[in-house]
Amino acid sequence: MKSKGLLPVLLFLAIFISDGTAWAGPIDNWHWRNPLPNGNPIPAIPTYTSVVFTNGFFVAVGISGVVGTSPDGTNWTQQVALATNTLNTVIYAQGKYVALGTKGMVQTSVDATNWVIQNSGTTNSLNSVAYAHGKFVAVGGSVIITSPDAVNWSTVAGTTGALAVAGSSAGFVAVGGNPQVYYSADGSTWTTNTLTAPGNVFHSNALLNESVTFYKGAFLINSFRFSDFDMADTFVFRSTDGINWTTNVLGTYATEVVSGFYYNFITPANGFAMIGGFGALTAFFQYSTDGITWNTTNAAPENYFGPSMSCAYGNGSYVAVTEPIYGPFGAPQIMVSQDGVNWTNVNLPLVQTGPAYNFTSIAFTNGIYVAGSSNGIARSTDGLVYTNVSSAPVLPSVMVYSSGFIGVGPGGNLYVSTDGQTWTQRNAATASNLHGIAYGNGLLVAVGDGGAIQTSTAGTVWTSRSSGTTLALYGITYGNGLFVAVGKLGTVVTSPDGVSWTGQYSGQTLDLDSVAYGYVGFAAVGASGTIVTSLDATNWTVQTSGTAQSLQSVTFADGYYLTDGANGTVLTSADGSSWTSRQVGLTGGQNLYGASFVNGRFAVTGASGTIIASDTIAPLFALNLSSQRGTNVFELFITPGSTFRLQTASSLAPASWSDLNTFNNAAGVTWWTNTTSGFNQRFFRGISP
Repeated sequence: MKSKGLLPVLLFLAIFISDGTAWAGPIDNWHWRNPLPNGNPIPAIPTYTSVVFTNGFFVAVGISGVVGTSPDGTNWTQQVALATNTLNTVIYAQGKYVALGTKGMVQTSVDATNWVIQNSGTTNSLNSVAYAHGKFVAVGGSVIITSPDAVNWSTVAGTTGALAVAGSSAGFVAVGGNPQVYYSADGSTWTTNTLTAPGNVFHSNALLNESVTFYKGAFLINSFRFSDFDMADTFVFRSTDGINWTTNVLGTYATEVVSGFYYNFITPANGFAMIGGFGALTAFFQYSTDGITWNTTNAAPENYFGPSMSCAYGNGSYVAVTEPIYGPFGAPQIMVSQDGVNWTNVNLPLVQTGPAYNFTSIAFTNGIYVAGSSNGIARSTDGLVYTNVSSAPVLPSVMVYSSGFIGVGPGGNLYVSTDGQTWTQRNAATASNLHGIAYGNGLLVAVGDGGAIQTSTAGTVWTSRSSGTTLALYGITYGNGLFVAVGKLGTVVTSPDGVSWTGQYSGQTLDLDSVAYGYVGFAAVGASGTIVTSLDATNWTVQTSGTAQSLQSVTFADGYYLTDGANGTVLTSADGSSWTSRQVGLTGGQNLYGASFVNGRFAVTGASGTIIASDTIAPLFALNLSSQRGTNVFELFITPGSTFRLQTASSLAPASWSDLNTFNNAAGVTWWTNTTSGFNQRFFRGISP
């Protein structure tokens, strides 16, 4: 694109200095930072539903999305999970762990520590997954989904209400807690058979198929049937092809009542096929070395085995996990055995949580994270473990300033800190509640109730300014040479110097809670999903957000506006007009109050101690021409603190670049004015370093 004059060539350059991270990926993958391991609501004690052993350690998943790892089944480490969906099963295949659960949740990890949520394409609960024939097959309440890589999933027709699935070179077999067994040669086309158990039946002839595995060349299904009011017959069905089945009668067990019996799992472990279950306070295991001849051992631990159970073997130990059951035997359990006969219960430690404040802001500098709230301050040195700062002031809005932090709050609270631990009060020259603070062009500006505006050049001495309104101001930003503050009933006031303020018409009367400046100008958000944008902060356009949830905060970084709000709402936009809803793993429906860009990630804060962060986003470098500052002024969008050079060339064929200016430790939005005359035509680029 060419033009003549003082700046003859206007060339938009968007140069992304990337470390190989996919551009769309980072804001699709979110991680809990507080409370750990996976936010609220969480159980006090981890409750696991499935366990697998590979790569030298056990990996267990369970209720409320908990993930734990252990070398021996006794000593467990809680990992940072992504969501509070209950995870029903986990397997290891194709070099990755794959965990599935309620509401269509699919998570993958290559190390069991860092997990990624995948789009399963369904909201049905998923119960079990198997890998064979180069594909993953997962079954759930009324759905089957398949994938070549556990990332890209598609739905196929097949079973209804399947509980478990197994795969082999012969195909896939699924069972659903009823007499039916489902078979597929490829995981896509399914047929149904009905299994029949031998023997006379007094109470019921309904055969219940509980689980399935593949062991020594054959599929094995463990089944049971209530033979009397308080008795159950147990069976194993075996098939080499998934179509033709033979039956073994294993025994009869007391059930206490008709519903009080569980035939929990069947799994290969240490050269054995193992089946576990319980009835009438008695737990039992059945073993086979060939899947044909079975031995039964009553090996009852002190507590019940719960209604959902899983077992794995590794490093010389059998490990069984179970979810809680009723009564005094209701504690969640992990049981460990060296021989599969004698079992010991493992007492798990309480889940680590963290501060439970309703966090409304977050900032990062010099290796320190600070989260602000109406209750106090929380601090972290690694971005993972947060602790409350004792005797900290109430500062709902905190930001980085100078070599530390500055925050504002109720009653004119205004404090500074170099380390986030020790805070020093400054005289804000007002008793009004202060809600937001911004820095630009060498000036700090804080806003609050009654239209309060306070300014300071160094953060020490503050001066009251007249905003021209008595309505509360909730948010403020600086960009394109302007301070812009927003507030109650759609209030917008602007100032080039923080001293003289002008009221603007935002185009609506709903409260505006936050404002940010980015690529295409200012974006303000507020009540009932309100989003308004403006290039100049004077002429505002109402945008369609796609949500009616109140939006509390908006920020801009690395090419994206990001806003958050009530009921876990997070939206992003590259242009301020088209907004995309992001799934960030908040199944607890937490209200969100703050959004910032910290240490290379978007961070979102909210109710009950919620702090989540995106993946690291590749550094941004982009050049624009300032529509407000003149056609000879470059507007530079960068990752704050970057060092780079601005270069020019008269031609691109071939290009001969020369330096115009070097920027060291630059601000996130930097302006540079071209004062060189005599250019006939020019191209410009930014280069790092």
